[in-house]
Amino acid sequence: MTRNLARVARIIHLAHAGTPARAGRLTGGVFALAAIVFAAACVEGNGAGGGVLADTTPPVVTITAAAPSSDSVVAFNVVATDNLGLLDVRVSVAGPGISGTFDTTFTSAVTNVTLPYTVPVPASVPPGTTVTIIASAIDGAHNVSRPDTAFVGTGNQSPSIAVITNPKSTDTAVVGFTMAVSLSGKSPSMVKALGFIASGVFATPVTDSVLYTSPLKDSVAVDTSVSLVGATTGTLTLTPFLLDSLKRRVLGVPVNVVVANSAAGNSVPVVDFGITPRIEVTDTMHVSAHDRAGVRWLGYEVRNLPSDGATFFAADSFQVNGNVSSALHTFKLGLNISTFPKQVQVFGFARNNNGTRAYALLSDGVTQRGDTVDVVAGLTRNLPAGGVIADALYHKPTNRLYLSNIERDELEVFDLADSTFHTPIAVGSRPWGIAAWPANRDGTMGDTLLVANSGGTNISYVNVNGNADQEVFRYPLPAIIVFTVTSQTSQTTGQVIENKTEHDFSERPQFLGATCTGAVSGPAPCGDIILLYSTTPTLGQTQPFQNAGTVRWENLTKRTSHFFFEQAMGQTSGRSDTLEVDRNAAQGVGSDSVLVPFRQFGSATDSLGLSIVVRIDQLAFRDTTFVRNSGNFRRAIIAEGGAIQGSRAIMYDDSAGFQTTFTNAFGTFTAPTPVVDNGISRPVDVSDFIANTFARVGGAAINFDGALGAIRGDSTYIIDRTLRLQGLLQTSAGNSGFDFHPDNAGIGPNTSPAGTRLSFAASSSPQIEVYDTYRYNRCMILPTRDPVIGPIKAAKDPSGNVVLVAATQFGVVIVTVTQAQLLASCPP
Repeated sequence: MTRNLARVARIIHLAHAGTPARAGRLTGGVFALAAIVFAAACVEGNGAGGGVLADTTPPVVTITAAAPSSDSVVAFNVVATDNLGLLDVRVSVAGPGISGTFDTTFTSAVTNVTLPYTVPVPASVPPGTTVTIIASAIDGAHNVSRPDTAFVGTGNQSPSIAVITNPKSTDTAVVGFTMAVSLSGKSPSMVKALGFIASGVFATPVTDSVLYTSPLKDSVAVDTSVSLVGATTGTLTLTPFLLDSLKRRVLGVPVNVVVANSAAGNSVPVVDFGITPRIEVTDTMHVSAHDRAGVRWLGYEVRNLPSDGATFFAADSFQVNGNVSSALHTFKLGLNISTFPKQVQVFGFARNNNGTRAYALLSDGVTQRGDTVDVVAGLTRNLPAGGVIADALYHKPTNRLYLSNIERDELEVFDLADSTFHTPIAVGSRPWGIAAWPANRDGTMGDTLLVANSGGTNISYVNVNGNADQEVFRYPLPAIIVFTVTSQTSQTTGQVIENKTEHDFSERPQFLGATCTGAVSGPAPCGDIILLYSTTPTLGQTQPFQNAGTVRWENLTKRTSHFFFEQAMGQTSGRSDTLEVDRNAAQGVGSDSVLVPFRQFGSATDSLGLSIVVRIDQLAFRDTTFVRNSGNFRRAIIAEGGAIQGSRAIMYDDSAGFQTTFTNAFGTFTAPTPVVDNGISRPVDVSDFIANTFARVGGAAINFDGALGAIRGDSTYIIDRTLRLQGLLQTSAGNSGFDFHPDNAGIGPNTSPAGTRLSFAASSSPQIEVYDTYRYNRCMILPTRDPVIGPIKAAKDPSGNVVLVAATQFGVVIVTVTQAQLLASCPP
């Protein structure tokens, strides 16, 4: 048994209740420990005389994960059981810079024991180094357990793993023939090489590997082969290995295969195939076979269910050249199916060199195997070099999808015309949110994308003209310093005491929403480009904002800024916090300025002036605050993620402008520095319309004209631009991807064209659900191969079809729905 104990700790707990104390030495990561459990002696019967039956049942040993106490150790448990009594448990640990054995002996009738181990890792061993643990047990009758093997990574990281997926230990190879070998490997330090060592039937071991070049991937798979020309009969041992980018080599668990001479003419191919329970029309399947007479053909058939008639949807075969005793081929399906889901049966077959054809069989070795699978909508493509998608945007002018890969510091580029990933675009550190440069109120996008580099304090400008996509500029975000002057009345003297406090917030951007000034509708070009963004906090922030973010906007045209404070305006009982906000320009972009003066006066006769008083506990926003702009670039929705209780939602309208006057006891005056943005709505606590306070806000969306917004919690809550609840969609909790139809506008029954008053939601099941945003019913289900775990983006392609793009654990799924299909399932 072999497992990966990801994020597990390092070896040797010296004392624990109910197990022996251990003593030993540890030097440079090399150690040997022994322990004995003393009790009344009890020896199992050996079968000699007296009618005592011999014990032939071996013990069972399992390695389980344990939480490490720090990154400098590796920890695990060994669980051993036996029907009568354990005698000895042995553990070996091996890795670069670490090696040793443990031996625990029992002299009592212990039938079940859990032994914890914690092993210190020398400082010279880099994080991510793979350590192999092998455990076995012996009982009183000297029956030996099957060894258990596990891999752990130092530094609390996942280990590197190399695995042979084909052949199996039950397969047979033939002298003079070629045998297929399939390997897979993964490493948090990226895979530089993956291969195998073949030994046991050769005069000297044979090594073969595939060497990878930049960009390296964190997981790879290889289909290759080993030639047995010149081999002898016996046991062939195949040992996989992986070399990571730091040139650390890791060996996997060997596979032993019997090598025999060629069979007579009556042999029959032994066939196997692999396919997932849910497939797409262009998915792949693997067919393998071995035969001592040699494999000549591999193939597959996709048929209707017997109850639906004998219809073949697809069939294909592949000719194997040369003397091959074991073969493997990956077929790309081409199913002529357009209605989903559709159940079909899949079969795999092979033909040997003698012309004998056989299908894959069930485990009884007699019944023909036919796997029933669901054919579902969509086209899934794996990320070319792995990573994690944080956000996505469909750019209609280029018909391309751009995805921020936060782990690889780049934008992935997926072209919908040829359904392939193109060369990624390098951007800043840890790219997160994406927004398109607004061109006009009709929703036309410019040829520039804006990318939030959350690992830095800048915004990437990415030119996407369709030919030479590249980053052309990084806009440095200013440092915005917030001060509050707190006025408190002394309980003893009645005097007013003022204290000025500086609050330091991170400038690292997270989610983006792009809006523009200008005409409120129509094709007129945009004026100033206003980029809204939330920030992610850092540990260095001051109290009481250690783990809080902010929301701001940056006028990219005039290079000015605004810090969102309007949601906190007001005064708490017995306390007055007056706000001052300063802008410190970065790299000479824009200028230093006071965004919110502590006090400003309307005239020489105005002795009161204007000050902004805030409730300090409402000033900041949560880490992970969602920001999305409307399709016409006029409005945006802002929603705090996390627990419902205390989460707020805000709408923004860039056409509202600033409040230019203020009134006090001396009259109404023009503000020398307008500070209050009228476009920022009053905040509404999300718990006002979500009753389940144990739910979490997982996302937000806004329709084309900003008339409707959506908050994704345990269900999806539809609100208008005044934050009034309109209705709820019974979406499932968990996966929070959600988007409106790109033409969804207004709030009434006829404000959107027919077939567009819709939204699309991820589900905890592998499907995308379609909802009517006026009737609030689910009107259509689009089954997918895998559940959506990330964002969903809805867009229209040049043909007018709706293209849904969503992130899954395996990459990106693209689902195309025609207008006719939407109208048929979701009539107005």
